[in-house]
Amino acid sequence: MTPSALRSAFPVLVVSWILAAPSAVLGQAAAITPQLLEDFRFRLIGPAVTGGRIHDVEALPHDPSTIYLATASGGIWKSTNKGTTWMPIFDDQPVSTFGDLAIAPSDRDIIWAGTGEQQNRQSTSWGNGVYRSADGGMTWTHLGLENTRHIGRIRVHPTDPDIAYVAALGNLWKPSPDRGVFKTEDGGETWRKVLYVDTHTGVVDLVMDPSDPNTLYAAAYQRLRRTWGFNGGGPGSGIYKTSDGGRTWRELTNGIPEGDKGRIGLAIAATNPRVLNATIEHETERGVYRTEDGGESWEKTNRLNQRPMYYSHIYIDPTNEQRLYKLATSFYKSEDGGKTFETMPTRPTYDVGVHSDFHTMWINPNNPEHFYLAGDAGLHETWDMGMTFIRINNIPIGQFYAIGADMREPYYVYGGMQDNHSWMGPSATRHWIGIINDDWRQIGFGDGMYWQPDPTNHKYVYGNAQNGNYTRLDAETGDLLNIRPYPPRDERSYRWDWVSPSLISQHDPKVVYLGGNRLFISRDRGVSWERTEDLTRQIDRDTVRLMGVLGSDITLSRNDGTSSFGEIVTIAESPLDANILWVGTDDGNVQVSQDGGRSWTDMSRNVRGVPDGTYVSRVAASVQAPGTAYVTFDAHRDGDFAPYVFRTSDFGRTWTPLTRGLPSGSVNVIVEHRENPNLLFLGTEHALFVSVDAGTHWVKVPNLPPTLYDDLLIHPRDNDLIVGTHGRSIWILDDLGPLVEWSRGVAAADVHLFSISAATIMQYWKDTSYRGQAAYAGENPPDGAIVTYYLREDNDGAQVTISNARGEMVRRLEVPGARGMHRVVWDLRHEPPPVGSSQFGQQRPAQEVLPVLPHPVGPRGPFVSPGTYTVTLEADGMRASQSVIVKGDPLMPLTEADWQAREEFLVSILQTQHRATEAIERGTSLRRQLVSRRDSLEGAGAEVPTPLAAAVDSAQAVARRLQRLRGQLSGLANQLNGSGVRQGSLYPPTETQMRRKGEMERALGEAIAALGKIRR
Repeated sequence: MTPSALRSAFPVLVVSWILAAPSAVLGQAAAITPQLLEDFRFRLIGPAVTGGRIHDVEALPHDPSTIYLATASGGIWKSTNKGTTWMPIFDDQPVSTFGDLAIAPSDRDIIWAGTGEQQNRQSTSWGNGVYRSADGGMTWTHLGLENTRHIGRIRVHPTDPDIAYVAALGNLWKPSPDRGVFKTEDGGETWRKVLYVDTHTGVVDLVMDPSDPNTLYAAAYQRLRRTWGFNGGGPGSGIYKTSDGGRTWRELTNGIPEGDKGRIGLAIAATNPRVLNATIEHETERGVYRTEDGGESWEKTNRLNQRPMYYSHIYIDPTNEQRLYKLATSFYKSEDGGKTFETMPTRPTYDVGVHSDFHTMWINPNNPEHFYLAGDAGLHETWDMGMTFIRINNIPIGQFYAIGADMREPYYVYGGMQDNHSWMGPSATRHWIGIINDDWRQIGFGDGMYWQPDPTNHKYVYGNAQNGNYTRLDAETGDLLNIRPYPPRDERSYRWDWVSPSLISQHDPKVVYLGGNRLFISRDRGVSWERTEDLTRQIDRDTVRLMGVLGSDITLSRNDGTSSFGEIVTIAESPLDANILWVGTDDGNVQVSQDGGRSWTDMSRNVRGVPDGTYVSRVAASVQAPGTAYVTFDAHRDGDFAPYVFRTSDFGRTWTPLTRGLPSGSVNVIVEHRENPNLLFLGTEHALFVSVDAGTHWVKVPNLPPTLYDDLLIHPRDNDLIVGTHGRSIWILDDLGPLVEWSRGVAAADVHLFSISAATIMQYWKDTSYRGQAAYAGENPPDGAIVTYYLREDNDGAQVTISNARGEMVRRLEVPGARGMHRVVWDLRHEPPPVGSSQFGQQRPAQEVLPVLPHPVGPRGPFVSPGTYTVTLEADGMRASQSVIVKGDPLMPLTEADWQAREEFLVSILQTQHRATEAIERGTSLRRQLVSRRDSLEGAGAEVPTPLAAAVDSAQAVARRLQRLRGQLSGLANQLNGSGVRQGSLYPPTETQMRRKGEMERALGEAIAALGKIRR
């Protein structure tokens, strides 16, 4: 048993329980607000063991210990100590996705940020323009260009930080005029579009002549992605140059291949700005090009150009114009200007060494042996020019697609990440420090996707990697069995989406569902498969046009990232009837079966208010009734960022829209609470939302960063909300009970105390030592019972008291009295011992000492014994009570008598500590009186009477005895209670400890008696 049992009051949800659960009336709940949710704190469990996609890394040239990271969907992070610790510095803004950062060369505190990814992936997120900070990233100002959506590069004037150029790619999924190069001369107050090609062509890269800031080179890039594919080039792509600060531009063509071009990357030499290198995507003449005359003529030097749609990154060493770095799937270096490249020794084999897929680097201009290298797997640092690397894996920016959870205690969370495999890790540990990177275990390879463990046996875990690579993992041994269905020899191959869904039946765990162009059903844990008909629209994407070009005729980056089209992307099984199945497809079908998959009906055309054919992001079958379900659509692949959420109560014949309170931002996932189906959670591109009235109204959930919320799961036993993000790893909100119980009656009450989940006595184990500040650890659950209460109005004061079964108060907590909902934690202990003026009185250091402690290290009281306790809330004369069950650590072989003996022993010591403290205070007061009398006589030159001098000496001697005894009592109590970072023991006291307690009590009695004999 570990800290997850602190909330284990909810039984496992089984079908019979669901059927017996009372149904709430849809839409009849009380209103909820973000303010009411302010005390509901999510904890980040990680992992940081592997990174997420980073698009830019910047460091201060004269202080490379200050680093900024611009991530694909995890915000901006800053370190001022060379990556030892990191701070997210963009979490108070509405987006989390970036293409580029630029530090003003003339003012290190001025930073420009361009939002929106530049890498063209099918999972790419979009931004809302340009931001600027004047204080090193601590605060930001939005400066417009919202509709540019994706920014490739920002360049800032070397001496005037108010002059900047923005290379805008524009909307990836829709033609628009908001693309090209934009210039500001007033710090972003106004912008001029200084380079524009057409509605499909933006600018992906931009370099500035270091000797002449009016000379710039721009890489124009024509591309368009849709749900079904990608066209990564056209006549709009090319290299442009301005010599007058953007007033005029001309295309550079001498030596540049003719015809359609794709993505182009640029680099300019700091040591000789007449030298530039470019990586150019072209059907026949792709590769690396070089100019030594400022772009007037170009020469192809090498054919190297791996997957240009996703990479096309080239860098020139700032100290040597002949040394180039080419970043792509692999990492290359050239020492001869790009004529030859060597593959750097970053990995001896797959999944060993440095992760592939590189996007950005920062080369130290004062030491070219030192640089930072970043990409899909986070950040790396080298001090020997790329021969060896340090992995900086303390940044929780994992990009999860889907998550699962098992029924162990604590439960484990499973998930698949973009470009970083699949992982499982505990929701809680006994580690004092928290959930460390080593607690996470890799369970799959490639790009991880859906993972679901068998709820009855966690050895069986079903998961997949990209494009339908399904496996069954033994979570104990690591055995990995391929269970992917294959068609008979005479049939066409099955189609699988990049994020192919899987699902374990909640009615029979041997039944597993997989989604391709058909729904596949196994009734024997993946050993054999049945299949349905093709449930998609079966559109031939070769007959569809992208930028006017038929899919069959695309020549550059054709459909890169979208290997096929027309697949199931979401599966749902009714919790009430195993025969009711739903699927949603990437081509817009919402299909339902009421006979276990034998026959299907497409209900998508009954959904009014969403464009036909829109990607179905999630279908969720409801506990309300067999015909009730929710469906969400994601239209961003059509350039439409509106939210689309619907509910049906008649198997899809009619649908009701549910978008009130939702801002712009596509919807990825919806989940319903099975105990109270009024309670829904919704994950969108930039935020998490909650509804307490079955979707009639939505409010944004506070205390979370802006990122992609890709998957949500409510643990059926522990009642936690598990949040899988595509950019900020995994978060947990412990105990949804108060939101389940929220109602009009609760909202109208003056004082309300919500039900309290059972809590388990447990000690955190300090089993790691001196890990340093750079070690990442996810947060464990609160150490005790979570007490949630509601006050309708402000109160002068409020308190929570805990009483045992005999009615004796064991703890009093002063708690917030402001109106609203509050959460506090009772640590399952009696009050801590009194702290005298002589204890813990050392001066605090002038600066905060890191790392921040995960638990308090001051004095602690004894644990209560297992049993049922009454928690009472009092506020302005009003009271409310609930009971809470306290359980003993199940891994400890202790009887009820053992627990009681331990508690009685420690409570007795606590009482003795109070006696000692009271005696010390009396003795201190007496000593001060005696010393004052003595000093007065001495000051007047009078002789100090012998009895007075003796009394002073006696008082000092008794004070020392009392202080020593109090310290001994604390030491004895700490042997069981623990102290500082050391855990104690849950066993009852030993005979030696009992004897020592008696000796101390007798010695205390003697000291108190001696104190009483001192003459005043």
